[in-house]
Amino acid sequence: MNEHQNPESKKLTRDFLGKISMVAMMEHSKMPWGIRDNQSRMVYINQASMDFLNIPRGFDFEGRSDEEFPCPWSELADEFRAHDRKAEANEGAEVICTSYYGREAKLEPYYAPKFPIYDDEGRVLGTFFYAKKFSFISINDFFSHLKPSVLTLDPPVDIFTEKELDIIFYAFQKLSLKDIATKLCLSHRTVENRLQGIYDKIKVNSLEGLIEYCHATGLDRHVPKKWLREGVEFFW
Repeated sequence: MNEHQNPESKKLTRDFLGKISMVAMMEHSKMPWGIRDNQSRMVYINQASMDFLNIPRGFDFEGRSDEEFPCPWSELADEFRAHDRKAEANEGAEVICTSYYGREAKLEPYYAPKFPIYDDEGRVLGTFFYAKKFSFISINDFFSHLKPSVLTLDPPVDIFTEKELDIIFYAFQKLSLKDIATKLCLSHRTVENRLQGIYDKIKVNSLEGLIEYCHATGLDRHVPKKWLREGVEFFW
C-alpha cells in the first residue's frame, strides 16, 4: 500500500501540522479566505474570495491596498485598516461588512473575523480573514440608513457594561423608553435609570448627546453579539 492509500501515513498530529500549508487549506476551501500584511496590503486570496469580493478576473491584487481595488467595497478602506490594526493588537477582531458582494454585486452583510499571523518570535506579520454571510433578527428593528458599511461586534470603548451597551444599541435607533423596555424585558424605570447612568458616564444630558458620542467613538457601528443569528434572510 502506498503512502496515499495508507490512512496512518498522514495522520493529523501536532508535528504534522507544521507540514500543512495555510494557503493549501484556503485554496481548497469554498469559503472566502484571504491574507493581508501588516500594512493592510493584500497578499493572498482564494478563488472563493475572488468571487465574493467581485474582483475582476486577471486583476493583479498582490501588494495592493483596499482603495486600489476596482470594487464597491474599496470605499471602506479606512475602516478595514482600522479593523486590521485592532485584530493585530487584540489577537483577533470580529466585523460585519456590508457592501456589494459576489459576481451579482448584491448589497449584503457578511461576518468577517480577522486573526493575526505571527512569526516564530511572536511578531505580527499581518492578518488572515474569512467571510460568512449571516442575517440580523430584523433589519427594520435596527437600521434606518441602507448603505454600505462596516459594523463591529466588539465595542470600541470599554467604559460600558453589557447591559448598558444593550440600552445604547436601541437608544441610538431612537426607540422610546417603553419600546426598549419591551425588547429587553425590563421595566420602564430600569431602562430610564440605566440610560441616565450612561449619560452620566459620558457627561451628556440628552439622547442627542448620546448619539453624537456614538458617532464620535464608533459605537454607531457596534452591534451586540446577542442580537445576531443565522438563518434569516436579510439584504442591506
